[in-house]
Amino acid sequence: MTMESPSQVQGFDWKQLFFSFEGRTRRSHFWIGWLVCLGLGVVFGWIPILGFFLSIALIWPNLAITVKRLHDMGHSGWLAAIPYVVGIVGSIAAVMMIGASAFMNASALENEDPAAIFALIAPAMGLFGVMLLVGFGFLLWIGVTDGQRGDNRFGPDPKASPAATFS
Repeated sequence: MTMESPSQVQGFDWKQLFFSFEGRTRRSHFWIGWLVCLGLGVVFGWIPILGFFLSIALIWPNLAITVKRLHDMGHSGWLAAIPYVVGIVGSIAAVMMIGASAFMNASALENEDPAAIFALIAPAMGLFGVMLLVGFGFLLWIGVTDGQRGDNRFGPDPKASPAATFS
């Protein structure tokens, strides 16, 4: 009988899953980690100011599980930047679109016409929709696609043996 560390439960190393960018992880472990981060994010959202900083801290574990999932698929972990880059660039573009529309149609804001105001923000809302689809598509891609069989440059196949899950 072997003693497992407190962070391990039957070969499942939580610390490795959430804090290390090395190795590979299975789809099921990715989804477990993702759901834990989602749940913590929802709970942290209920805490006024401290929750904001705790939610920012969840970026690290989210990136760690995403990078290891990409490694399992045989891809570089740098692909995890795609949704972040799309989100940042898209948000900046949306703010600029709203600002330019408001500047060019200042009379719509002065008249407080709801239809005219919606027309000012509609293109930005469409851009936010595209950003949401990119993020959701990326999540489905890494969460549904099967990993490479056998060892790859990032480590052994996590399906080969339970002990090799996070090596």
